[in-house]
Amino acid sequence: MIDELDRELRAAGVPARRRRRIRLEFEDHLACDPSADLGDPGALARQFADELGTAYARRAGFAVFVALAPFGMLTIALFLFASVRVSYPPLALTLALVVGVQLAFVGGALAALRAWRLRRLVVMPAVEAGVLVRRAGLAVVGAALTTVPLGYLASGFYPFLLTSRPLAWVTLATGTAAALLGSAAVVRAWRLRPIADGEAHDLSFDLGLNVDPWRLALGTAGAVALCITLAGVVQSDPIDGLARGLADGSLCLAGFALFGRPLGLRRQVP
Repeated sequence: MIDELDRELRAAGVPARRRRRIRLEFEDHLACDPSADLGDPGALARQFADELGTAYARRAGFAVFVALAPFGMLTIALFLFASVRVSYPPLALTLALVVGVQLAFVGGALAALRAWRLRRLVVMPAVEAGVLVRRAGLAVVGAALTTVPLGYLASGFYPFLLTSRPLAWVTLATGTAAALLGSAAVVRAWRLRPIADGEAHDLSFDLGLNVDPWRLALGTAGAVALCITLAGVVQSDPIDGLARGLADGSLCLAGFALFGRPLGLRRQVP
């Protein structure tokens, strides 16, 4: 019985350390009651794998957010005290910085929100675990992408900004550590996911609102466009502010349309 359970646990993808713990618990139980009926080994293994996969997915959502929070604050501080040296910064590095920061923030915040909303589930549906892992993975990719321009900045090869080199190195080290720790949590959750049936929720569930996700997307895109436009007005450049606001708002909607289902922003079915 114990050997068969161990084989089923291995087939289900349960890590060796956890398998040894389960084996010891069952051996102790049988030592106390040799005639105990422990049930079907395959069903037991699947139950352990589903519960463990659920815990791993939830931990990945929380771990990525916690790991990236100090990196985000340091990045804000770094650019808050920076000054522009030239009018036209390197386009590729600037894009990597802007896109990376946004991916890290959006992915990390969404992963933490879904993990919190599902915190009481013992076993979550497979599609829900997939949403959590993809959100956490998006945050890790964003953090890794952000470290590229930060490396140039810390090394003095990012000429359009003048900022504190020691702070840049600390920010780079923090971002690298966050990306590595987040990657470990995401990989562990990806390797062992529950297989329970069910469907994933959408963005309205994350926010605790009974609103159509597309309305939320339109409202968010409109708010982004308005804020950027107003910033342009404050800087006495309303035309440029309006153009950038419309562009950013359109990108928000495009991202929602393209990645809404994989990231659980719109309803998806198994």
